[in-house]
Amino acid sequence: MKLAVANQKGGVGKTTLAFHLIHAWAEEGKRVLAVDMDPQGDLTSSLWSEDLPGTALVARVFEGKSPLPLEVNQGISLVAAEISLSVHEKDLSLKNYFRLKTWLDSMGNQFDAVVVDCPPSLGLFTINALVAARWVVAPVDVSFYSVRALEDLLGSLEELKEIGEGARLLGIAPFAFAPRQRATRAVKELLEEEYGDLLFSWVIPSSARVREALILGKPVWKLRRDEQAVGESFRRLALEIWKRACGGDRG
Repeated sequence: MKLAVANQKGGVGKTTLAFHLIHAWAEEGKRVLAVDMDPQGDLTSSLWSEDLPGTALVARVFEGKSPLPLEVNQGISLVAAEISLSVHEKDLSLKNYFRLKTWLDSMGNQFDAVVVDCPPSLGLFTINALVAARWVVAPVDVSFYSVRALEDLLGSLEELKEIGEGARLLGIAPFAFAPRQRATRAVKELLEEEYGDLLFSWVIPSSARVREALILGKPVWKLRRDEQAVGESFRRLALEIWKRACGGDRG
């Protein structure tokens, strides 16, 4: 399964969701490849705290070379990003939009899942992810700007579909929701009205510990016992995403 985590807005939980999906699936015994396509490298820094060897950088695919994934821990490998990746966004030649797909296709079935974390804008790196992936999961927070960005993402997917490329939207993941807040209820009602069955049933609650999890490099369910409800939401969402993707592939 090749999955891109995308929304054309920053701060909606893309990296956080990707990080927890990777860990949840690895703990179930799956071989997961994490691909960081964001020059800010947040997913990279949450998974890898040591110096990055140049051979592990995703930038190599834009140089016509193959990255060598880092073994993070049991079941998790990483193709990393750092700010130098930005240099390649200036090259908008057609072949550059297919670099990631070409490399991932060459990997065969070495991994059960590939999770690509996207930057918060529609540029070369996000388009590479959308072309390479089979599915897209879009996290959406309580901001109406996040919902608007989701509409932009869907438009981008439709444009790629017109040329016979691109992933399909697997579903929308409500993120950092606080049910007692009016804004949360309003956004959730809007999402239900507009997108219906595309919404995943498991909602990630608002929690300050989620950001801490990325800083410490541990999924939230390994931090504190009082965060088990949040951790369980991530686990259940990961299972729901996996089942929906497998069902879609069979269909």
